[in-house]
Amino acid sequence: MSREIAIRSEVGPPQPVAFALLGAFRLRVGGRAESPGPEQVQRLLVKLLAAKAAPIANDELLQAIWDEVPGPAATAESLHHLVGVARRRLASVGLPDVLVNGRGNYRLDVPPALVDVHQFHALTARARELAREYDPRAVKLLDEALGLRRGEPLAGLRGDWVNRYRLTLEGELLAAEQALCETAIQHDQAGDRLPRLSSLYRERPDDERLTWLLMHALYRTGRRAEALTVKLEFGARLSDAFGLDCGKAIDDLYLRILNNDESLLAPGAVNFPPGQPGARPRTPRHPDQPAEQQEQEAGAGQAQAGQAQAGQPDTIAGDEAAGSELDIPAPTVSNVFHGAVDVRKGVIGVQVVQGRRR
Repeated sequence: MSREIAIRSEVGPPQPVAFALLGAFRLRVGGRAESPGPEQVQRLLVKLLAAKAAPIANDELLQAIWDEVPGPAATAESLHHLVGVARRRLASVGLPDVLVNGRGNYRLDVPPALVDVHQFHALTARARELAREYDPRAVKLLDEALGLRRGEPLAGLRGDWVNRYRLTLEGELLAAEQALCETAIQHDQAGDRLPRLSSLYRERPDDERLTWLLMHALYRTGRRAEALTVKLEFGARLSDAFGLDCGKAIDDLYLRILNNDESLLAPGAVNFPPGQPGARPRTPRHPDQPAEQQEQEAGAGQAQAGQAQAGQPDTIAGDEAAGSELDIPAPTVSNVFHGAVDVRKGVIGVQVVQGRRR
């Protein structure tokens, strides 16, 4: 059996019952979207689904369900009540006995193929393997993975833990979007991806990697002047908002486009240069803030980013322990797609710029 068939077997065909988290949280029963139940029951189910059938301790469940955990006398009774409600809801759609309790923990024994997040992870993991070898099948798999999205992850669901998990999912989706654009450009599909890439660039106008990809796409479709203009606009925004210059990667790409460097048409030229800064929190500079203070803060942010990313494996599956501090599963679209998510710090790690005083 080929790896493609194995992955698709894991993902599986549409099932009678499925769980959608990459949008408003819904049960899909026979293709129909239905509410999983009251909000606290939804938080319980999302926490268990995110764990991919691993047991979750009762205290972790309580923290995910309630931002402020009820008093000790009420916690066990409240959790038991919610579990009962969730079990009845699951049984009503043909999933009895899947919410299993152990000694001080619960787990949701649901196959990964029934959960869109886990389908997304399986598809992007295989796409990563193919992309390393410049295999065009990676484009189709990434398209399929992103096709599972139905809007904002967990739209409308509230809570501190839910908000952090939503941030993780949004970071993974953005990383996959960038990976799709990069992979498609490598396989001479720049024109097909320009509309979506332009939209992402407008949504994230200070993202260096999106700027890099857009410049490549424009150049490869014969729009050299527009590619050069994008760099100038990007640099002006960084200077006005943050007091920063473009990073070296963008500066070098600008010069190569200016010189009509034909080596930019090679597949590997689209890869964002290694060793560039990964994630650095930035805040707009106040008009009265001294430039020296701005430079110090930029340097401190760069140091924090390096610490956050130090030791992270270059793996799309990620380190399963990485999310433990916030009880959030580690991201599954990682540095290979140049969009790492550090859930421990609550930072979406898109490519950012190097700070230098003008």
